[in-house]
Amino acid sequence: MKKLMELNKETASRLWAQQFGRGQKAIDFSGREIAKAAYNDRNSVYGWNVDHILPQSRGGKTADYNLICCHILTNDEKADKFPCFKANEKVFEIQRRQNHYEIIARTAEQQEKGDETVNFLDAAQGLKCWKQCKARSKGVFVGYVKIKVVISDESVEPLERYVEFLRELFGIESIYAEDNNIGLLNGCYAYARAYKRTYILTVIVGDIPTVEDTENLLDDCVTLNTYNGYFINCAGFDCIQIACGMKCYDNYLKMSLNCTKEILDMKVQFIDSLMIDELVKINTSAKDQLRDRTSEYGFYRYNYTYTKLKNDLGKFI
Repeated sequence: MKKLMELNKETASRLWAQQFGRGQKAIDFSGREIAKAAYNDRNSVYGWNVDHILPQSRGGKTADYNLICCHILTNDEKADKFPCFKANEKVFEIQRRQNHYEIIARTAEQQEKGDETVNFLDAAQGLKCWKQCKARSKGVFVGYVKIKVVISDESVEPLERYVEFLRELFGIESIYAEDNNIGLLNGCYAYARAYKRTYILTVIVGDIPTVEDTENLLDDCVTLNTYNGYFINCAGFDCIQIACGMKCYDNYLKMSLNCTKEILDMKVQFIDSLMIDELVKINTSAKDQLRDRTSEYGFYRYNYTYTKLKNDLGKFI
């Protein structure tokens, strides 16, 4: 039996509200009924707990985007299986979606191809897997976000907090920072100065194989652009500008060898609060919004914000 994750009831209730709203009963992803009052109760037929979508053994984090409320039996059946598992007689697969993972129900056709993870200690299974592996015939797309930050606060604390905010929003650990005077840094540390300082922060999202993934990347950038109004008014920032783009490589090898250096070395001419490049434009709904516009320095002006979120943030300014 899998050991259940230890979360206090307040945290579990908050996650319940995020996923199911105010309802006192709900159906988990496998189809089992759970009750809010039966948290961590193995003696109840409605007992539930919180599980990691991407198992901790695979690097999954204990963060809201990687946690899911589910029946205790579902939790036991899922355990640390990856990427496929059975729960409540159904087959599911854990799939990457841009910067997070989701649990997807497999179709009957997909189930016929195999329900469990390959046991590489079994030579027959390992070689069968090798024979089924095929090189990707299409290009590999990598998403990135470059952010120009101008700040006059002598302390680096606001910038450190902003970097942590980026990590949470994009689900990415490595945020690169460039100071025009001291060059590329690993992390976000720089020498404080009495005058305004300009940094270029770079987020490399990694492989984004579908149009939906590209749309999610753009949505995250629009969300960030909406929050930046608050940061400029209330957090000591003078200016924040965002460039969202993609690079295409022929294969994974070229991508692995080149993408980080090429993206970090890329110089962007910031012309608006939010800009997107051609690949992001043609792979998202932005292609309709920007149909009659021309690019400038390789980017399109796309200074969009989320109206409700902007209005809500305005109450705190």
